[in-house]
Amino acid sequence: MSDRDLDTKKIPVTRSVSKEDLFGIFFLKKTGSEEWNSYYGTVDVLRPLFQEIEFRRTVAGFYVNHITNKSQNTVRISYFTDRQNMDKVVAVFRNFFHAKELYEIDSCPPDKALVADSYGGEPFEERFRNFLNRETQIGLELLQENRLHSRSLFATYRWQVRKASLSFEEHFEKTFLKYSSTYRSWSDAERRRFFSDLKEWPNPPQVDWAHMMVNFVLGNDWNYVFGDPQYLSPGKPLPIAEINNRLSAYRMEHQIPLDWKANSP
Repeated sequence: MSDRDLDTKKIPVTRSVSKEDLFGIFFLKKTGSEEWNSYYGTVDVLRPLFQEIEFRRTVAGFYVNHITNKSQNTVRISYFTDRQNMDKVVAVFRNFFHAKELYEIDSCPPDKALVADSYGGEPFEERFRNFLNRETQIGLELLQENRLHSRSLFATYRWQVRKASLSFEEHFEKTFLKYSSTYRSWSDAERRRFFSDLKEWPNPPQVDWAHMMVNFVLGNDWNYVFGDPQYLSPGKPLPIAEINNRLSAYRMEHQIPLDWKANSP
């Protein structure tokens, strides 16, 4: 049976990630000259890769985010694979990059790694790997369905929900249910596990686990807050106008509508 005869719906986008899986990274130069538009544009260019049959056969999981590498703004793809597939995976990535004219700035070949080294250490490793994979699946769907609402959701998470110790579930779940087929497909237990992971912060002042999803969906995060003893006093949630000022200060080219509500996606 050829690849074109296969029903791709029967091949999981990714499977469960093992702590024994190898870890590799690619750094890609964003297309275009406008930073944030080119970031999301590059994510959109990458979407078909994540649905390719060979990608889905050989990659156990992956994580996408915005990062500076070699003084250039890049999209980073971190991925998990086994030793049997490591050479094939690298070829799948590079063939796609070449076809789509994406510029590879740097890379790290698949190797053993403690990915959770700064995020709780070895006891958290398998859980952290699978969280990175799951939040990326949801984030891709949110950005495709409603980018403005999704970016607003994570900016207000940082300055309202986490800052004032408000409910994660009340803030996020209606949006997840509306825009994420991945989240809708999960059992109640799987949803509870995801929220438990999203709330995790085992190693202050290192970033919280939710930072990974903030960075991906919003395209940045305010990393200085994790070393600020006043950030989790807990404080009062910031009004949207003040959050917009902080978005402008970070030149994120995104403003939250003043009447925006998390529960009205």
